[in-house]
Amino acid sequence: MLLPPLRIRPMTASDLDGVLLLEEASFASDAWSRALYEHELNDNRLSRYRVVVPAGSEEVIAQGGWMFFGEEAHILTIAVRPEFRGQGIGRWLLLHLIDEARQAGCAGIALEVRPSNQAALKLYEKLGFALIGRRKRYYPDKEDALVLLLEGVDGELLWDPLAREMESLDGRMMRREIANGEL
Repeated sequence: MLLPPLRIRPMTASDLDGVLLLEEASFASDAWSRALYEHELNDNRLSRYRVVVPAGSEEVIAQGGWMFFGEEAHILTIAVRPEFRGQGIGRWLLLHLIDEARQAGCAGIALEVRPSNQAALKLYEKLGFALIGRRKRYYPDKEDALVLLLEGVDGELLWDPLAREMESLDGRMMRREIANGEL
């Protein structure tokens, strides 16, 4: 499926219908509620949420968010609509979230992921995230969470290769010269 050029922009309250559909498709019983997103957007000054939308449209293709924790950022959520997975959109969005946190002064990026989410684990590993712990029975269905950390995003050694990849993906997503599954 070929898409028009994509852009990343801040999430707004008008995006919530699309975000909630994406949440349900991606996380089912773990999906965040409208009230939680409204709280995050309106009341949490430490969090930042972004959506990916096609140029000329407000249709939410992907969403993600992170929060400040001192010199560390915590990725709170990231998801791509099932029919648009495998095109590098999630990787592109995650690199932008990491860059945003890095520019805000964060040296490390942490997140939790299900051990059963092999696609996400593979992505995080390729970007340099390392396993630092496990939260037992973390999710509502009692599955553990793996705690991953990407350290040194404030240094050139780690960030420069990620920045080059992000710039390459920027060009590809803005031109959309790829077909489903090519990335």
